[in-house]
Amino acid sequence: MRCNFLPFNEVAAGAVTALCVLLLTGLSATARAESVYPATHAFASVAGQPSVGSADGTGSAARFYYPLGLAVDPAGNVYVADEKNHVIRRIAPGGVVTTLAGGSGYPGYADGPAATARFRLPKGVAVDTVGNLYVADAGNHAVRKITPGGVVSTLAGNGTAGSVDGIGGAARFHIPSGLAVDSAGFVYVADSINNIIRKVAPDGTVSTLAGTAGVYGAADGTGAAAGFFYPLAVAVDAAGTVYVTEIGNNTIRKITAAGVVTTLAGKAGTFGSDDGLGSAARFRSPEGIAVDATGNVFVADRAIRKITPAGAVTTFAGGSGVEGSADGTGGAARFRSPSGIAVDTAGNLFVSDRDNNNVRRITAAADVTTYAGVGLEASAGSADGSASAARFREPAGLAVTASGDVYVADAGNQTIRKIAPSGATVTYAGATGQSGSTDGAASAARFITPFGLAADAQGNLYVAVAGNNTIRKITPAGTVSTLAGSSAVAGSADGTGTEARFYAPEGVAVDAAGNLYVSDTGNHKIRKITPAGVVSTLAGAGVSGYADGTGATALFREPSGIAADAAGNVYVADWGNHAIRKITPAGEVTTFAGSGGVPGNADGTGTAARFQLPSGVAVDAAGNVYVADTLNQTIRKITPAGVVSTMGGLPEARGSAAGKGSDARFSHPLGIAVDATGAIYVTNNFTDSNSVSRGQLVGFPLITVQPQSATVTAGAAAQFSVTAAADPAPTYQWYFNGNAISAATASTYSVAAAQSANAGDYTVVVTNSVGSVTSTKATLTVNAVVTPPTTTPSSGGGGGGGAPSVWFLAAMGAAWLVRRRSAKSMV
Repeated sequence: MRCNFLPFNEVAAGAVTALCVLLLTGLSATARAESVYPATHAFASVAGQPSVGSADGTGSAARFYYPLGLAVDPAGNVYVADEKNHVIRRIAPGGVVTTLAGGSGYPGYADGPAATARFRLPKGVAVDTVGNLYVADAGNHAVRKITPGGVVSTLAGNGTAGSVDGIGGAARFHIPSGLAVDSAGFVYVADSINNIIRKVAPDGTVSTLAGTAGVYGAADGTGAAAGFFYPLAVAVDAAGTVYVTEIGNNTIRKITAAGVVTTLAGKAGTFGSDDGLGSAARFRSPEGIAVDATGNVFVADRAIRKITPAGAVTTFAGGSGVEGSADGTGGAARFRSPSGIAVDTAGNLFVSDRDNNNVRRITAAADVTTYAGVGLEASAGSADGSASAARFREPAGLAVTASGDVYVADAGNQTIRKIAPSGATVTYAGATGQSGSTDGAASAARFITPFGLAADAQGNLYVAVAGNNTIRKITPAGTVSTLAGSSAVAGSADGTGTEARFYAPEGVAVDAAGNLYVSDTGNHKIRKITPAGVVSTLAGAGVSGYADGTGATALFREPSGIAADAAGNVYVADWGNHAIRKITPAGEVTTFAGSGGVPGNADGTGTAARFQLPSGVAVDAAGNVYVADTLNQTIRKITPAGVVSTMGGLPEARGSAAGKGSDARFSHPLGIAVDATGAIYVTNNFTDSNSVSRGQLVGFPLITVQPQSATVTAGAAAQFSVTAAADPAPTYQWYFNGNAISAATASTYSVAAAQSANAGDYTVVVTNSVGSVTSTKATLTVNAVVTPPTTTPSSGGGGGGGAPSVWFLAAMGAAWLVRRRSAKSMV
C-alpha cells in the first residue's frame, strides 16, 4: 500500500498525512506466522502468463511484485527492493535475477544469514564503495545492512516507529522509504511519515539533517527551519549534496552538506507535467531520484524527468500521464508508475517500473528496454495457443468436464475459453472484445461480462452473464441460448425463462437432477431454475445483510460463487460477509464456515475460521468444499464436518509461483473447480496475473508428454509412449478402444506389424498409490499397402491408335533410368 494515489494538493494536508499514517502503519504492522502447513496439493500454471511473482531467472523469465528502490554497484549489478515479496533481489549484468536476501512472501524482522533474514516492505536500497548494501526496511522502521558476504544486520532502528535520534537500536524511524550513501559511508534516509531527512554515520549514529519531525511544510531554510511533506527518495552526489523527492509537495529539493535546503524544481502546492526552469516545472507525485557523475538529476515522475545542474527540467523518457509497458526511444517508451531509479558509471539508468512489475534500462541516448521481468500487457490478452502462449483478461468462473476439458469465463474478453488437458487453449464461444447478447452458434454468440460457469453430466455449459443479467446455455454442439432472464434488463422477478429477472448474477451451479442454482449477486439472493426453466427464489430477501434462516428470512451480502453437492445441498461464497453459507434442499440457510462480517485468515472449525472476500466454491464427490479465498490469496478446504484448512498459498502473499502448499502463490483467486481425480483449478483474476492454476495431489501422476497419434502402412510397426512424473513411481496400463491390453504395462506400447484390426484409439492409465490419470487418446490409422496394377501390353496390329497407357510410359521411364545408372556404373 502506498499513499501516492492520494490527491495531495486537493485535500487538507493534515488529513492526507493522517491517512498515510493509517494506511502505511496498518499494513506494515501485518504479521504472519512462517509456519508451513502440510502440503496436500502441488500447484502450477496450466494456462496463461502472469507478470507478477517472485521467480528468479534471466530477463523476461524473472518476476517481481512491486519493485521499488534501486541501486547499482561499480560492477554493474543492480539491486532491487522487491517490496511486496519482502526481499532484496540482485540483477547481474547479463540480466540474471537472483534473490539476495529475505524469504519471498514471508515478511518479518530477523538479522542473520541472507537466506534466513527477514524484511517487511523494503522500499529503498543503496550500495557503498566496498559493496555493503543498505535497505530502507519501511515496515520494520529500520535501516538494515547486508555485507558482501550476505550477513544482514540492523544499522539503525529496532522495528518500532518513532522519530528519536540516537545510536543504532536506540534511534527511531517512521516508514523510512528511500536512502543513499556517500563516499564516506554516511547514509541519508527519507523518513517519510516523520517528514524529515536523517543521516546515519557508519557507526549507526542517527541525526536529523533537515526538517522537523511530525511537522509537514514546504519552507526552504537550514536544518530544522526547512519543511518537507512526505519525502520519498534521496540521492547524493560526489560533493555530498543531497537531492530529495517529495510526493506531498510535488517538488525536488536540494540539501547542501551544511544542511541548507532549497527547492531545485517544481512549486509546492501545484502539480502537473510541464517542463521548464526551476519553479516553472511541474511534477506529479515524484518518486525515485538519482544523480549522475556530471550533476544531472533524474526523477521517476510517471515518466522519467531530467534536471540539469542549472535546474532546467525536461522529459527524458516516457510520456507523462500515458501509461504502458512499451519499449522505445524517449517519448515513445511507456511506463506504469516508475518508482526507483539508479545510474551506473556509463550513464545508463535503471528504473523499477512498479505497476509493470519489471525493471527497465535506459541508455544515455534515452533508448528504453525491459531489463528484467515483463510488463503488464504481457499478462493480459486474448491469445489462443499452448499453455504459456495463451492469454486471458480477468478470467472468472470455471468448470471442468469428465473429459478433463476446463472451460473459463474470460470476463474481460467477453468470451468462454476452453483448455484441453494438454493446456492448449481455444476460444469456445463469443468473440474477443465484442460484447452483446446474441444467441446462436458459439462464434456468433455475444456476452457482456460472463462470470460464472457450470457443466452438467451431458456436457452442457451454463453461464452466469453478469453484464447481461441472464443465464445462458451452451450445448456440446456449441449452440448458445438464453435459459433465463432478459438481456440488460435487471430485476428480481421469478418466472419462467425470459420472464424472470436477475441483477448481475456471478455464480451458477447444477445438481444431479439438472436444477440450476444462481448467485444473484446484485439482488443478494440465491435463485433456483428447474430443468423446465422455472425460476424461483431459494433464499435471500433482496436486501444486503447477514442472517441465517429459511428462505426469505436469510440474508446475504453480494453472494458470488456457488456449488451443489450430491445430496442437493448448496454452498455459497458470501463475498461481502466473508463467509461460506450452506443451503439445504428445503431452503434452510446456515453459516458453514467463517463469521459474518468478520474478515480474517484463520483456520479452524465452522465459525471459528476466517475468510477475506471469498469468491469461488467447489465441492468434490466426498463432500469437501474448496474455496477461492480471494483477498487472502489462498485456497481453502472445508471438510463435511466444517473443519477449515489452508491448502495452497499464504495469506496476503500475492504472486504466481508454482509449488506445494504454502510455497504456491495466487493472485486474487476467483473461480475454482475440482475434477474427478481431485485436481483443483483456479483462476487468477488480478490485472497482472490473468491465468489458470491447477493443483494436484502431491505425488499424483502427472503426464508431461502425451502419447501421439500415428499413421502407418499395413505391416509396419507402430509405437506409443507416455512420460509421467509421480512419487511413488507409477505403473502403466494401455487400453485399445477402451479395453485393457494384456501385458501392456510399460510406458511404451508397440504394435509389431499393424493391420486394419489394430486401427483405433489408444490410451494409457498411469497409476500410483496417490491416484491415477488417463492420457489423451492417440489414434492409430493403418493404410492398406498400395500394389501397382499389372498391365499386359497389347500385341500391336490394327485396332486404332491412341496414346500409350500411363503405366507403359512409367515402365519405359524406369527402364531408361536403370540403363542410365548401369551405364554410369560402368564408367
